[in-house]
Amino acid sequence: MNIRSLGVTCGIAAVLATAALLLPQSAQAAHQGGKKMILVVSVTKGFRHGSIAIAERTIEEIGKTTGEWDVDYVRTDEDMATKMTANGLKKYDAVVFANTTGDLPLPDPKAFYDYIKAGHGFAAMHSGSDTLHGKDGKVSDYGEMLGGEFEVHHQRTTIMPTIEDPNNPATRPLIAAGKNPPSTPPTQEEIQKGHSFVSGKVWTVYDEIYILKNNDRTKVHVLLSTDKYPNDGSALANQPGSHLVSWTKAYGKGLVFYTILGHTPDDSANGVGMWTDPLFKAHLQGGLEFVLGLKKGSTKLSGPAP
Repeated sequence: MNIRSLGVTCGIAAVLATAALLLPQSAQAAHQGGKKMILVVSVTKGFRHGSIAIAERTIEEIGKTTGEWDVDYVRTDEDMATKMTANGLKKYDAVVFANTTGDLPLPDPKAFYDYIKAGHGFAAMHSGSDTLHGKDGKVSDYGEMLGGEFEVHHQRTTIMPTIEDPNNPATRPLIAAGKNPPSTPPTQEEIQKGHSFVSGKVWTVYDEIYILKNNDRTKVHVLLSTDKYPNDGSALANQPGSHLVSWTKAYGKGLVFYTILGHTPDDSANGVGMWTDPLFKAHLQGGLEFVLGLKKGSTKLSGPAP
């Protein structure tokens, strides 16, 4: 090789080396300045809610409206097998279980939990707590991450949870609404159709309300709770007791958000209910912004019920 050729070769090598140093920084900057990516999982191995389709649409529409995130979906076992591997999860900033149920076929459970622990987000609503239960009375890794498990539900009912943390992104819109409550509260029929309301720090809302197990308020950061059993037609209706409705928690370096709400509508094409309720959508938006790190909130463990 002559001196001229050597010089050209060395020059190209220097340019490529410089580019190799600059590309990771540029890619990182582009990611930080762009939208987040959420993986919405709606696979079910038990009961399948009619609201799943509207849940998917709502999460996607909030992202488009705010410009904060795009979504991808896991709707089948095949999707799960490819998108929820250790390598597949690298594309996403958070995973959402949108009314999943049952023993989901995670291709690599450890990789999934490690992904959250490493600093990614996880959110679930309603039957996200009726998913990946433990065996023989033991709490599963999923139950530990989420902070509670579905045990039973009865008939749908109105509840009036208290907002325990007014400063979380998932509750700030509720607090704002409570400062200017409607002069004439919605009728019971209107509430059932997705017109909940807040007065002060109390949210009046109608849905199918779960009773949870392995749900210790001192191991999560409570956002919403009630001080009595829901008036759901069961033998325990209206009896005193602490029941959590929504919370956050840390899982390693990751952030977790759960809300018990999100059952209705059953007819996702024409129905009305939680997923059409403006306050629920604001609650959900804030929870997703929290797990994505877009807005700050506490994960400080709550104390015992007063």
